Amino acid sequence: MRPAPPESAQLPGEWETKCDGDKLKKMIVLRCFRTDRVNFAIRNYVEHFMKKEFIENKPTILKDVFEESKPTEPIIFVLSPGVDPTDNLKKLADERQVQFESISMGRGQSERAKRILTEGAEGGHWIFLANCHLSISLLPELESIIDHLFKHEVNPDFRLILSANPHPNFSISLLQRSTKITQEPPKGIKANMLRIYGSKSEFTMVDQQRNFRKAVFGLAWFHTILIERKKFRSLGWNVGYSFNDSDYSVCEDTVAMYMGRHKDGKTEERYNKKTAIPWPAIQYLIAEAYYGGRVTDERDRRLLMVYAREIFNENLI
Repeated sequence: MRPAPPESAQLPGEWETKCDGDKLKKMIVLRCFRTDRVNFAIRNYVEHFMKKEFIENKPTILKDVFEESKPTEPIIFVLSPGVDPTDNLKKLADERQVQFESISMGRGQSERAKRILTEGAEGGHWIFLANCHLSISLLPELESIIDHLFKHEVNPDFRLILSANPHPNFSISLLQRSTKITQEPPKGIKANMLRIYGSKSEFTMVDQQRNFRKAVFGLAWFHTILIERKKFRSLGWNVGYSFNDSDYSVCEDTVAMYMGRHKDGKTEERYNKKTAIPWPAIQYLIAEAYYGGRVTDERDRRLLMVYAREIFNENLI
């Protein structure tokens, strides 16, 4: 029988009696001997006295954010490793039939940013300025442009969205006037799976719809495992990798293509219901090309292929 983890086990000797069932006292004793288990004990403590929802990361629902947002109030995404909101923003804009324009900020992009801001405010577009931490010096000028635009009547569909890594010199006044969203990668397989499914409005239409939905579940599982392995550091990966949502999206598009994706109301040429799914090709593209393109260590690459062969095959689907 498997022994209970240290944070749940009975304390040795007279210490269990001395603590008299006080969970806080037990945590203090645990802190003296097993510092590596304190975080787990804290989670158990919060769950016991409050609710489980206080220890689970809820995925950010972009629809809710935009329903509460205003055209005169910028939205700032504070970026975390492994999270990229670009694809989800594009999908939401397509659903709402709003024109979406994005710029990755950096050297030489200031004039273009100013131009599309003015055009977007007039036409009711969504303007996404990504990686603003690369153009910190431009932010004061950007604020003055925003002030000038908001003095006049702005199209009610207009939204200004920015993303940036935390930076000590980021404009405080811009932060104060904005809606701030932090999209941290959820902790745990369940939370990561829910985040991926929560970002979908619908499944891509393909000929082999049943197989495709099962393959998407497998891909979400695959992506989550790769993200979760990072918390084990050198035991998880020999080298740290910044897998993110873009890797997942391009793999899902590839799987859809091989299963007869519908494009402009027609099935893409070469793939339909009768076409056998080329699983070896899908395994290779996912493990060696898309995710594997980031991997530099030979053993890490081998691990990726093992996962791909286990998850993307005819028998499992």
